[in-house]
Amino acid sequence: MPSYNDYSIGAYGGMIRDHRRTGPFVEALRSAIRPDSVVLDIGTGTGIFSFLACQFGAARVYAVEPDGKAITVAKACAKGIPDSERITWIQGLSTELDLPERVDVVVGDLHGTLPFYKGNIESMADAAKRHLKPGGRMIPMRDVLYAVPAHAPEEYRQVEMPWRENDYGIDLSPAASFVFNLWGRARKEPATAEQLLSSPQCWGEVHYATGQTQDLDKPLEWEIERPSTLHGLYVWFDGDLGEGIGYSNAPNLPELVYGRAFFPFEHATEVVAGDRVHARLTVHKFRGDYVFRWKSRITAVDGTPKAQFDQSTFKALAIDPSELRKADADHAPTALNLDGRIAQAVLQAMTEGRRLQDIADRLAVDFPQRFRTPIAALEEVARYSKRYT
Repeated sequence: MPSYNDYSIGAYGGMIRDHRRTGPFVEALRSAIRPDSVVLDIGTGTGIFSFLACQFGAARVYAVEPDGKAITVAKACAKGIPDSERITWIQGLSTELDLPERVDVVVGDLHGTLPFYKGNIESMADAAKRHLKPGGRMIPMRDVLYAVPAHAPEEYRQVEMPWRENDYGIDLSPAASFVFNLWGRARKEPATAEQLLSSPQCWGEVHYATGQTQDLDKPLEWEIERPSTLHGLYVWFDGDLGEGIGYSNAPNLPELVYGRAFFPFEHATEVVAGDRVHARLTVHKFRGDYVFRWKSRITAVDGTPKAQFDQSTFKALAIDPSELRKADADHAPTALNLDGRIAQAVLQAMTEGRRLQDIADRLAVDFPQRFRTPIAALEEVARYSKRYT
């Protein structure tokens, strides 16, 4: 799972520049804020929604962001932005803090390519339950997900090569069973009408006030409308920000900052008008991460089968059996590895109140196989300090 420091400052700027994404959020904020409004901005990044909330008249804004560099940049910007003294900057996770008051508006754009990204759904639902006043406004309110059979040769080529074909004559085909059980980001350019082989079907919805996901274990069926090669499914979400405000991330529109998803089939299949695609799309959480499954069947006009696939991101996990044993509930570890011994030494020294330089000097002596110089040890200790203290 990616860390909360994945984004560069340039990436935050890219989100702000994406007017088709940012514009509707700004419109929704403007419609929601009153002169006495209190706002919680989850995942504020470099603070754009917080600054705008103040501009729209919010009385107070709590801007929460786990990324320290983003908060630092936001505070630097705040010095020159009127009314920014109304913002309280909080580095951390909204799920781990208590605010001094309930808020009127919760805004948070925590999406990835799909809504199932890090703690997006859980964070918004927790904010609605613990931080939002009764009758308060959630932005966004919900996401509606869609899927459509796709002729996507470029995306498919990115999955297929170099595993099934490469320029070096090396047979890497055993790896294909892993990569074809992963979904990825579709190409940036909008899909043409010919690439969408049927009409989109609604997969389900994510409701942020409750954290509920509806119909996301759902059979879908499409009738192919034109002859082509079927490579997989385009999947995307449309955002509902309330009061008729929203945006679409459909594949035939210019790409939003999130991108849209491509779920490849194990093999490309030739189809004609009247063929049918049956798929069951499922997503659920397993040990803190999302697992996707797309079980698909393609039939000819007369009902005879053409292809059948059962794919899942769980199958893409190249898991060492010994690692599985270490995660078993009955496993009793008897010793720490090198990383564990280093972590134990650093954290114990920190609880004793020792200086970072003193801890680093000790590490360099006790673990010379890892730290060639005291500077290398100090860099490691500093990482622990930033994360745990």
